Parts: sequence; structure tokens; C-alpha cells
Amino acid sequence: MLSKKILTLFLTVMLSVTLMAQETTSDIQGVVSDGSNLIAGAVITAIHTPTGTKYVTTSRKDGRYNLANVKIGGPYEITASFVGFKIEKQTNIILTLGQDFKADFVLQTEAKTLSEVVVKTTTRQDKVFNNSHTGSQEIITREQLDRLPTTNRSLQDFTKLTPTANNLAFAGQSNQYNNVTIDGANFNNSFGLASTLGGQTNSQPVSLDAIEQIQVNVSPYDVKNGQFAGAGINTVTRSGTNQLKASVYQYSKGVNYIGYNVGDIQVAKQSFDYYLKGATLGGALIKNKLFFFGSYEEEKRTDPGTTWTASNSSTPPNGITVSNANSDVLNTLKQFLITNYNYDPGVYQGYSYVTQSKKATAKIDWNVNNNNTFTIKYNYLKSSRQVPASNSGSANTSYGRSPTQYGLPFNGSGYTINNDFNIVIAELNTRFSNKASNKIQVGYTALRDYRSAASNGDFPLVDILDGNGQPYTSFGYEQYTYHNVLNTDVFQFNDIFTFYKGAHEIAIGTQNSYKKYQNGFSPSYEGVYRFNSIADFYASAAGTKAAARYDLSYTLGSGSFPLVGPKDLEIGFFAQDKWRANKNLTVTYGIRVDIPKFYNTFLYNPIVDGLTGFVNGTHLNTGQGPTTKPQFSPRAGFTWDVLGDKSLQIRGGIGLFAGPPPFVWISNQASNSGMALFGSISNGSGYIFSPDINKYRPSASATL
Repeated sequence: MLSKKILTLFLTVMLSVTLMAQETTSDIQGVVSDGSNLIAGAVITAIHTPTGTKYVTTSRKDGRYNLANVKIGGPYEITASFVGFKIEKQTNIILTLGQDFKADFVLQTEAKTLSEVVVKTTTRQDKVFNNSHTGSQEIITREQLDRLPTTNRSLQDFTKLTPTANNLAFAGQSNQYNNVTIDGANFNNSFGLASTLGGQTNSQPVSLDAIEQIQVNVSPYDVKNGQFAGAGINTVTRSGTNQLKASVYQYSKGVNYIGYNVGDIQVAKQSFDYYLKGATLGGALIKNKLFFFGSYEEEKRTDPGTTWTASNSSTPPNGITVSNANSDVLNTLKQFLITNYNYDPGVYQGYSYVTQSKKATAKIDWNVNNNNTFTIKYNYLKSSRQVPASNSGSANTSYGRSPTQYGLPFNGSGYTINNDFNIVIAELNTRFSNKASNKIQVGYTALRDYRSAASNGDFPLVDILDGNGQPYTSFGYEQYTYHNVLNTDVFQFNDIFTFYKGAHEIAIGTQNSYKKYQNGFSPSYEGVYRFNSIADFYASAAGTKAAARYDLSYTLGSGSFPLVGPKDLEIGFFAQDKWRANKNLTVTYGIRVDIPKFYNTFLYNPIVDGLTGFVNGTHLNTGQGPTTKPQFSPRAGFTWDVLGDKSLQIRGGIGLFAGPPPFVWISNQASNSGMALFGSISNGSGYIFSPDINKYRPSASATL
């Protein structure tokens, strides 16, 4: 029987793999004595009073006990009991994310009857004196989220409470090196196109009303925290309780809430509107047993696309609100495009851009029994943002294709960026005995980022200058939008096994993630023309003058549009000992190793491979993934309550941190310079304007 238990435990640990074992729970630990002698076998019970969730263990031979992976928040009621002693209780305890709460008990003998005695009734919410807190760390609680001001209802509004924060960069490190998790699920834009999920659409990935606590780790000397060289940002969402609770909220502002007078100049009123509305609902499906929580939120804002207007005979340019671009010229150009090419470029003034998002969070908590709790969470986001055409590739990148004192682009040259995701993660916490516990997380993240052009059909992008080198107007299919798509799938399975031996708390684990991408990017796929003046454009349309510049990219051979499909596997192992050297001093030391592997699924370009002249005759294979080496991260830290009364604490440590780079840095070798299925015309001369995007595109049979 014993051998079967050992085998089961061994398989549980060794077959479990994990991605980013970041904090989602807290721990309670302490020592039970009678003032002179340590007590073994005392029963310690912690009850999360809002849900009735009960955690029970017994003290070991040395009087020590541990309740691992308990719910954050509270209040908690903790009791210790032993035959022949009065029951002692600690109440109103609030636990913070990742906290190792110390609750020692000194039991008094009961000569006559065994009755309950409450000896401590003070609220406990100590974010500083925490013997798991060895490095730079900040905890933001639900109370702070409710009381502190926020301008954007974002994580960033609160993570900046970290002293080393600069927006989402910490301690001078790039925000692309951060590791962001919510309920342990991967919430990173691992490809590196934005610092957070939803970042390209200016959308928040999760509602602020769905968050319970936020933890920012800059230098955690706990080897269980990994996969980052910047900061680890861990967030836990709210849970349902025995009490049914709901909230409904709305925020709004509009055109009448902003000013329009700048000195003697009055800016024309344009459409501006903002609203955010949402609701939360949480409660118990089965009292003390099964709980639910849900949050839904919508956000929409309409902003002026431009505050500039075109000049005319009665309103000359003023360099402040009226542009050099003339309304008669632009109206004539628009009618020319409609009449000759059946193409409507849109409008050049008085238009708006819309940013909107819908997000949802759903969570189920199940108290399976006294030794097991199970949680499953789901997060959803659908967001979009309308934006003007990129200035990159334009004649003047300072002004480019934006509305300025020099010119006004048509709004059809812009595009819409979309950031969507579906994320699910499940967590099982198990206490095998008073000597061992385990946490398992299984998750899947599906990110879908893509663009759509504002242009109403296939039509080349056209930049027209004012004759003096400044941009006058632009219209057509945005240069970087055609088949611009990024699909990211991340699979994770998390496991941390902890056992207790005397004053030592030993944790072992293995961490793995598997990521795969599908990335499409082909600048100028619809063609990009540049003309030095309006007159030059009309001449080129008549077939009498070539464009000043023409750019085009195209696929070679037959088949569908090629996507770059890199994949990577990140494997990690760690082992750590938390040694409670004495009542006031805790020392943590351990080591982790991270082993990345990049699959050779990049597109191969034989022309690049055939180039010579590199150092030592090196050949560059765009289809070959980078070689890697194991990354070792030894760490050690301590926390010392010097006087034993939490009035003076010294903490610190030393260690190495490693994390994956933004994958775009690796993928670009294939998608930008190594795409064997693409050809291009760059800075071409002698090209006459044509709305036929295939006019200068080689036939499908062309090859390298």
C-alpha cells in the first residue's frame, strides 16, 4: 500500500509540466506550543468566512504546520486545538497574493472544561512583513483598487505604485521582458508587438472590477517565479461567496465636456463620445461548496480623426486649424477617382475614429473536499481601433499621411486593428498530508490579432506631395495592412510540489510552455505610388508621366498567401529550500534552469543562403532557428525581523533572472528578409499609375 502511494506521488510530480509558475494563492504557517514544549498533532483549521472554505491540517513532531495554496483575501478565522487545552483563535485575517502568513499559537491548559477562547481579534493585512517577501515587490489589494483614483481603469494605473515603475517598465528594463499572468494564465503578448494584450487597440485585457489583487515582482529571489527579465506581474480575479453580490456601473463623457477655444482661435466641434458600462455577479451555487463569479464590460469611444479643415477662397490657411490643402482641389480629386475608377477615397475632414472593446471574465470555485479545491477561469476580449495610415514609408515621416498644416489625407487610407483573445485555465490545489501539498494548472491562450483596411476594395495607396516635398494628400489601401495577421496559441500545464521537513519547506517543479504562431506581413502588397504634385498624378493617370516612386511586394509561385509559422518550446526545472532558521529569520535558496528550443519552421530563402562575403564564409539560413543553451538562474534571499516585533525588517538577496525575448525579433529573419515566396519592387521608377493592382505583379508561375 505504501509503495503505491509513493508511486502515485512520484508520477504526480514527474509527469507534471508548467509554464510560468506565478502566484495565485497564499500560505499560512506557524508553530504550536504550550509555552514550554512544542505540540505535535494539534488541529489547525483556517476558515475563509465569506465562502466557508475550510482548510485543515495538524502540527508535525516539531510543532510546525503549513496550510499551502489557500485563497487570497478574507477575512479568515484560524483556530488551533488539542485535547486538554483551550481552543485558541485568530480572526479577521486578510491574506495578500503570495503571502506566507505566520500564525503561531500558544495553547493554555484547561483543567476543567474544554471551552473556546478567542485570544486575538485584530485585522491582519500585512504586505511588508512577509517571510516570502525577500526582493522588490508591490501588492495592490482590492481595497486599494476601490479607493485609489484611476484615469484609465487599467492595470498600469496601479502597477505604477511600484517605486521602480515607468509605465509598464520596471527597474530600467523593457516592458517586453515582463511576464504577465492573470489567475496563472498566460497574458503576455509574447510576439512583442505591444506591452500587454489588447495594447494595439488601447484596450484593457480584463475589467478592473473583476480583479481581486495585483502583485508586481521586480526581483523575487524565489526560483518558482520565472520567465521574465523585467518584472513578473501576477493578477488574481475575484471569486463568488456565500452572499449573492452584484454591481452595475457606467461612465460617460462627450462633446460638451471639453473645451474648443484656444486664445482667439475656436476649434470646430467634432463628434466625441465615450462610455463604459459593465456589471458583475457572484454568489454560491451550493453554499460553502460551489461558487461562481462573472464580469462583463463594454467600452466605446469616438474621437475626432482630425481637427484640421481644408482651406478655400473664403478661409485661407492659418497654420493652426486650417490646412494648406484646398477643398476645391480635394473635391475635384475625389470626383475624378469615383468617375474614372469607381473608387471612393472617403472624406478628408470632419471624420471620427472609433475604439471599442467587449470583455468578459467567468470563474467557478469548487471546494471538492477538505484536501482539494478546484478553480476554472475563462477570459474573453474582442477589441478594435480605427487609426490613420502609418507614416512609415512616406516622403516625410514627421508629417507623413497625417492631417497637418500642409495636407489632408482621405480617411479611406486608414485601417482598423483588431485584438481578440480567448483564455482558459484550470487549477487544482491538493494537500496530501500535513507534510506535502501540490498545485497544478492547465491552460490555453488563443490570441487573434489582425487588420482590415478602411479602403472600400482593392486599390493602390497613393501619396501626393504639394510640389515642395511636403505631403498634400493620401488615399487607397493602407501600406502595411494586406493580410497582416498574427495568430498565437500557447499551451501550458503547471505543477509545483512542496513538502515540509522540520524547519525546511522544499519545493520542486518543472516548467514548460509550447507556443506556435502564424504571422502574415507583406508591405505594399497592393502597391504604393508617390507623386510630387497633383498635376503629376493626373498626368500619370493619363499615361504621360511616371510616378516619382513605386513599391510593390508579391507572392511567387501558386498557392495561398504564405504565413510564417514559428514555434518554440520553453522547458524549465527548479528546486528550492525555504529554511526558517529561527523565529525571526527565513532564508530561501534554490536554482532553476530554463531551456528554450526554437523549431526550424521558418520560411527558407535559398538566395540568402547562397550569398557569400560573410565573416569566415558563414552562410545565413533563414529557415534555421537560433541555437540555444540552458539558462541557469541560482538565487538566494532572506528576510529578518530584527527585533521580533515587525518594527524593523531587513530583507534582500542575489540571483539571476532569464526570460524569452519578444518573438518578433526572431521571426523577422524569415518574415522580413527571408520570405522565399515573396518578391518586390522597391523605389521603382518608370511606373505609370494604374488602379489595377496586378498590372505590375509577375505571373503566378514566376519563381526565384
